[in-house]
Amino acid sequence: MDIATIVGHLAFGLIAFSYLVKDIMYLRILSIVASLFGMFFNYTVPVEPMWLPIGWNGLFVMVNLYHISVLLYEKRPINMDGKNEELYETLFKDMTPVEYLKISKAACWKTYQPGDVIIRQLHLVPDLILIYNGTIDVKVDDNKVAELRDGQFVGEMSFLTEKSATATCVVKHTTECLVWKQKEFKELLKRNPSLYFTIQGLLSAQVSSNLVSSSSKK
Repeated sequence: MDIATIVGHLAFGLIAFSYLVKDIMYLRILSIVASLFGMFFNYTVPVEPMWLPIGWNGLFVMVNLYHISVLLYEKRPINMDGKNEELYETLFKDMTPVEYLKISKAACWKTYQPGDVIIRQLHLVPDLILIYNGTIDVKVDDNKVAELRDGQFVGEMSFLTEKSATATCVVKHTTECLVWKQKEFKELLKRNPSLYFTIQGLLSAQVSSNLVSSSSKK
């Protein structure tokens, strides 16, 4: 078996192996190497070079190089203030720093005082709120059913279902939060599918956790 044939097998082998790779960066690198091997094979094995597959493989290499440069740009270190860095490290690590920067810029910081009602049962919920530091009581028909603390979302059910609030949320202790306007935040997520799936995953996980917690108390 000559070198060109081995390279041809490597090209197809790498393509097959890429189906097992989940990391998008490694996937694109494998695609580039496979395309380069394919170009070598199509140039050396036939009697005359096969320019059609060589040209297409060259295009695939350029496209993947572009996307790798975008990934490297998004993963570059970014200076964050203490609060945003803590939130990123504890809750949003599945995002790139640039992606987190996008969603943090779309929000504003608010401090609520004890007794503030931030969500009312059966009312529409305009905001999605993330507790950075503090405590919020969740009440249904004036009966306390849960307590939300640091790192938990408020209004996540309404954000996912687009329905009125199923409970009232009252601030128990002075609470600092990151607040997004639902309408604007959803528009941002629609333009960034990867962000949409990450946020949806975080909110769905909290909803599931709350349901399990409620069931265990009964």
